[in-house]
Amino acid sequence: MPMVYFTEDVTDGQVNPYEAVLLSSREARRLNQARLNAGVAEGEEKVTTVALGRLADKKIRHTYDAKNTAQGD
Repeated sequence: MPMVYFTEDVTDGQVNPYEAVLLSSREARRLNQARLNAGVAEGEEKVTTVALGRLADKKIRHTYDAKNTAQGD
């Protein structure tokens, strides 16, 4: 049975829920591209589930780039 992740599982109070969605979607794309490049068949779990699991386990790191943040005018 596939794992079900709730917002609290992936945000842990540190990541905005919208950022969590973006982070997990980017990770899912990265995992899927790596799978396609390696010529590996799709696994038992979907890449989105794996990506959410990696985010919940804090295996995805994110940082903020100062030059891309909005400056107060």
